[in-house]
Amino acid sequence: MKYKEGFSSRLVTDLIEQEKPHSVLDPFAGICTTPLIAAGQGRQATGIEIMPVGVLAGSAIAEAANGLSRNAFGKRASVLLKEVREKNAAPDFAFPHVRITSGAFSRETEREIARARRFLSTVRDEGLRSLLDLACMSVLEDASYTRKDGQYLRWDRRANRPLRSSVDLGHVPSFSDALEQRLEEIKADIDALKMKFGGGHPTLVTGSCLELLRDIPNGEFDMVITSPPYANRYDYTRTYALELAWMGFGQDDFSDLRQRMLSATVENKTKRDALAESYGENRKEFDRAAQMYDGQGAIHEVLNILEDRRDELSNKNVLRLIEQYFFEMAVVISELGRIVRPGGVVVMVNDNVQYLGEELPVDFILSDFAEKAGFRCDNIWKLARGKGNSSQQMARFGRRELRKCVYRWVRRND
Repeated sequence: MKYKEGFSSRLVTDLIEQEKPHSVLDPFAGICTTPLIAAGQGRQATGIEIMPVGVLAGSAIAEAANGLSRNAFGKRASVLLKEVREKNAAPDFAFPHVRITSGAFSRETEREIARARRFLSTVRDEGLRSLLDLACMSVLEDASYTRKDGQYLRWDRRANRPLRSSVDLGHVPSFSDALEQRLEEIKADIDALKMKFGGGHPTLVTGSCLELLRDIPNGEFDMVITSPPYANRYDYTRTYALELAWMGFGQDDFSDLRQRMLSATVENKTKRDALAESYGENRKEFDRAAQMYDGQGAIHEVLNILEDRRDELSNKNVLRLIEQYFFEMAVVISELGRIVRPGGVVVMVNDNVQYLGEELPVDFILSDFAEKAGFRCDNIWKLARGKGNSSQQMARFGRRELRKCVYRWVRRND
């Protein structure tokens, strides 16, 4: 599946081998690399991920690695392909389009997708269904008139929708041809998956860690390995629109999901009051997070500079994005300070960002939060190659490379 935000499996493997934790958590699990590798090494592993696309991918891989028969998959895959290539109609199972996906497929592809959805509704074995579901979902883009381009979908001129600009994507395979190739790839991978991830099933939870971390008992985990969304205006609901619509997300569901995610886009409204209310009377971690955020000088220094230059911002809601991103990360880190046992370790991957040439030192800010939440910041490893600024900022402020870092925090014993 095309997922450019994928986590480095080698990094996770090396970290777990070094720390030797009994239990591992990733509160921003993505396609669940951390919990899959941890479970494959025999650890108790949990992943929390708000994007159901990632949880489906992780669940399917876990099923393929832990007991699913390669022959059984091959047989059901053959039946699926036969059903998809039949000429009968399946109007009750049509692709559930939303505005952003309308016109993405040819008429024949729409018919093939509907037949695939009808077949999947008859598969009772959960493991088989998840893997066949993933196979279908993973080729939607290949068989469409769209391609992922940053946080948007780039559209082919053949798409049946009004376009301000378009490209020619060349040959677009039929859904059935793309699916046939993908099913063969998955079948060929199953034995390798069993060797890599066959040590056990991780626990994968679909939801927001802002809502779920507070329910985890104190000292539950030895280690956290994670990479949260970056404060860079990236909207995952746009990028993975085809996949979310495939999973049944309607127009209102898209808006709700975007709002519940960690605030990293200009569309996000403030969650501070709602979070405070959700904590009820047991507000210790929330109040600590509020103090951490309110007392963090670097954030407010940059916010004050940007407020003075508000008219230069391409979108005024960037100010709210920065405020909410760091406040919500303070809540997450405050909770990690409670659920990671003394001596336990958090490893986090993140990038620094800049707006109007003003750099936000995300690595220093989040590590400052960690120190206040009971951790000791042992290392901030800087990647040899940083991240360049956008073409718009480069034109105004010149090339300025930002740090890409990995942080290692150790829970203090006090």
